[in-house]
Amino acid sequence: MELKNLSLNAKKKRMLLLTDGNTDQASARIRAIQYIPLLEKAGFKVSYIPRVPVRPSNVLFRYSIFPVVKRFLWLKRMIAIFLGSWDIVFIQRSFIKESALRKLKNRTPVIFDFDDAIYLGEKGSSNRKKSEIMIKYADEVIISTEYLNEFCNLHNKKGYVIPSPVETERIRPGNKEQGKIPTIGWIGSSWTTDYLKVVESPLQKISKELPFNLLTIGARADFKISNINHISRPWSYEKENSDLNEMDIGIMPLPDNDFTRAKGGYKLYLYMAGGLPSVASPVGVNQSIIRNGDNGYLASTEQEWMEALKLLLSDAGLRKKLGMAGRNDAVLYYDRNVCFEKLLEKVNKLI
Repeated sequence: MELKNLSLNAKKKRMLLLTDGNTDQASARIRAIQYIPLLEKAGFKVSYIPRVPVRPSNVLFRYSIFPVVKRFLWLKRMIAIFLGSWDIVFIQRSFIKESALRKLKNRTPVIFDFDDAIYLGEKGSSNRKKSEIMIKYADEVIISTEYLNEFCNLHNKKGYVIPSPVETERIRPGNKEQGKIPTIGWIGSSWTTDYLKVVESPLQKISKELPFNLLTIGARADFKISNINHISRPWSYEKENSDLNEMDIGIMPLPDNDFTRAKGGYKLYLYMAGGLPSVASPVGVNQSIIRNGDNGYLASTEQEWMEALKLLLSDAGLRKKLGMAGRNDAVLYYDRNVCFEKLLEKVNKLI
């Protein structure tokens, strides 16, 4: 889809973009950083300041250089907030001190974007209070799923839902080798690896009836399911599309709790962009993304997981049919350009 020409005027508008993570953090990369080229094309001069640098793999650098750069970024952010002149400030998932927010509020519109139930978190009441402050001072709150509006509404704000966008021009279906053993795939972060326990028993039982490989991307290095032919790889932006192309079926198992009900469907969007049929737990937004039997299957019980996966493992034609339906959905509803137009509409109304 070609991005519409939505430039505000000939003079570039100044945007301060603050993120919690860097390019190695999914939320920051997907919901903010990848918008920068589109913002610049739309007439913005973007000053981007993450909270932290990219986490180095070298242990020595991690405990020496990383803290120094992190402190420098904090100082740079404070100077930008208190002394900078901005037409709009876009804060993605990052918690900013109330004094700084008060300063911003008096001078420029503020957008706060968050995905996931960050108000729960490991720090409990502290994260909840920080989230409340961010919502209080934001002129516009953007969220990844409707479920997050329950928290926004408690604080007299209505969040605007924009899905976590997928780059459908980068993530594309690949050619499937005929007759090969099919591969069930999962892509995610190390801290969500335990969600795979939902499908551990179904996969073990299916393996006794049908041959398949399990490919996990980004899971903890020590994760494995016994008696399964399992390939594990670290996540890589450069290899993300080729890794997805090795999969024949994408899975998104989730336990059902307050945190997972608020999760976005980015994992499913990736599978769909790659032309893969998905099997997912009917938790939160998954129920609105997956149309059972059309672009994938929803499975809540062990038996349902087994039935859906066995059906797809046994029928390459069905996999292709459902995968192409998912690809169409990804392009129409979850593509980066589609989501960016929604974001830009909100930005235009504030400046």
